[in-house]
Amino acid sequence: GSVEGDWRLPNVRELHSLIDYGRDNPPLASGHPFVDVQSFHYWSGSTHAGNTSTAWAASMLYGYLVNDPKTAAYYVWPVCGGE
Repeated sequence: GSVEGDWRLPNVRELHSLIDYGRDNPPLASGHPFVDVQSFHYWSGSTHAGNTSTAWAASMLYGYLVNDPKTAAYYVWPVCGGE
């Protein structure tokens, strides 16, 4: 039932809001509804302000944020709606 443009990458704040620093692999709150979360980096849709060839990603092993080249092969976690 979705149409083109409904889905997008979360911004870095949205992706970071999923992180529970008391947990790891994945660093998500107990009882989270997600399945098959990979223990690697997930892209955000946020470009790094100091270097536009890089973007922010979140590690779903330990929960830290990374700033890496946009050419890196990371997972995506699309979200629907909002901005």
